[in-house]
Amino acid sequence: MTDTPASAESYKALPPDLGPDHPAWVPALAWLTRRFHPKGTDKLVRALHPPGNARPVKAVIDYDEGMLINVDTHSFLEWYIYFYGAFRPQISKLLNRMLRPGQVAFDIGSNIGMHAMIMANRVGPSGRVHVFEPDPHPMGRLKANLHLNGLDNVTLNQAAVSSHTETRQLFLHDDSIGNFANASLQSSNVGKSTKSIDMKVWSLDDYIAANPIERLDVIKLLAQGEEWNALQGATKTIERFRPKIFFLWEPSYWARQSLCLMDAVRFFKERDYMTYRVEFGARRPVTEEIPMGQVLLATPDRM
Repeated sequence: MTDTPASAESYKALPPDLGPDHPAWVPALAWLTRRFHPKGTDKLVRALHPPGNARPVKAVIDYDEGMLINVDTHSFLEWYIYFYGAFRPQISKLLNRMLRPGQVAFDIGSNIGMHAMIMANRVGPSGRVHVFEPDPHPMGRLKANLHLNGLDNVTLNQAAVSSHTETRQLFLHDDSIGNFANASLQSSNVGKSTKSIDMKVWSLDDYIAANPIERLDVIKLLAQGEEWNALQGATKTIERFRPKIFFLWEPSYWARQSLCLMDAVRFFKERDYMTYRVEFGARRPVTEEIPMGQVLLATPDRM
């Protein structure tokens, strides 16, 4: 199938899976694992049809709250959605709980739009989502997914976010590792055989000065090692709007900038925020370093 189906109606006339030559049992397996995945499922699926293999599935599948999504299992992120129905499912659940019609959300590092779609669906026509995705490949797929679901309340920015507004080199994803989610402004955070392109970079404070908004309720910040810098360029935005902020803590990325998790906790504490672990296990405040990468939540409300 093409990357940009004309509409949701066109999907109904398509077969469920249109990969070139993947085994016929793979769609049936994925249908099952999207609904049931007891302990041991991931090990089995990776053995039978690992991400990035030479026979990827390209399909349109059911997604969150009655939506549809394009997936290509050559990319790990989309492989995960194909077999489990969501990527970072706990974050998807929290976005669905937090957002209300008429609200405004920013999705920084949107990739194919798996969370931007949820944001747009929840805030509805009276709300707005601002997307920042610098990598042209996932940006094209993001546009297709929004179009497929008729989500036109999204402002698209093919741009990165950091501490200052400028033009920088974006190091693109490395095709050899089967992950289209790892483009970065930091060359050390991507594969060795990457290409680079010039990219517009915004600070959030400058972006909002140029594109005024009346409210900002939620920010999702997954920026491949640029999270700390993005926060430094958003201090006025955070202090003015007090949004809830999901951010990626990836120890190796932060260590390359001589940063630790407690730097982020202190940054938020100085602004009367609490930082929580929310992705794995029960929600609890962050009080010490965490060795495993994950998405954390900073909120001005005690939870």
